[in-house]
Amino acid sequence: MKEKIKKIVSSVLKMQNVTDETAQRDCDKWDSLKHLYLIVELEDSFGVSFEPEEIAEMKDIKSIYEIVARKL
Repeated sequence: MKEKIKKIVSSVLKMQNVTDETAQRDCDKWDSLKHLYLIVELEDSFGVSFEPEEIAEMKDIKSIYEIVARKL
């Protein structure tokens, strides 16, 4: 699951070096529009739907892992 999430983030943000520490605040490419694209890709890839509160919590790769894991 973690590698799949990293690949999705890498694809959406067009970044090669996505790590567990990659965070929205440190990445200029991770703006609000890309965040929405990322959410859609995650929902489609994992067959889940996120609540608005969960989407707001997704500020880094670790939080994305945790939220997706809860949904599976």
